[in-house]
Amino acid sequence: MRTAQPRRPVTDADLDLLFRLQGGDRDAFGELYRRTADVLTRYVAARLRDRDSGCADDLVHDAFCDALADPGLLEPDLLGSMLRLSARAVTRHTWAQRRYLRTAYTVYEGRTLNTVDTVDNALETTRATVLARPGFSHALARLTTLQRRAIQLRYLDGYRRDHTAQMMGRSVAAVRDLERRALRRLHAAHTG
Repeated sequence: MRTAQPRRPVTDADLDLLFRLQGGDRDAFGELYRRTADVLTRYVAARLRDRDSGCADDLVHDAFCDALADPGLLEPDLLGSMLRLSARAVTRHTWAQRRYLRTAYTVYEGRTLNTVDTVDNALETTRATVLARPGFSHALARLTTLQRRAIQLRYLDGYRRDHTAQMMGRSVAAVRDLERRALRRLHAAHTG
């Protein structure tokens, strides 16, 4: 069980900095960044855990942009205010990832309905059948970001493995490994 940690009391220096921030003083934003950037980066990385950990700095940057765009969001507890803005940035990022996945499925389904009857159409129909299986989209969402991307490019979009590797910035062997792991997880989710 977590115990609430006592908050650091707001000092006159904090209030002075807040006043300067709300006045649009650029040096004040630099000072705020120096004071809070490390804590915010650790916080965001902990919230992201292993997924998208490379974007922690970008999300901290987004929080500072929000503060710069609307200094009224800042309160006398500057660290608490910045933590709240960082949490919002993480939430926006998480929802954006989910929307991207839903959009990709919708675009893919629309594309499979408009294809011409060819050999490729049989493959597309098979893919659509797999996508329509109950729980497939949930199983796909549980894959790591790289595994999901490899499956999307290889099996949903139909790219060759070498082209997929180039697009992902990985070796062909790494893409093959990502595919195998993803397919094992999808199979386990389907049979389990």
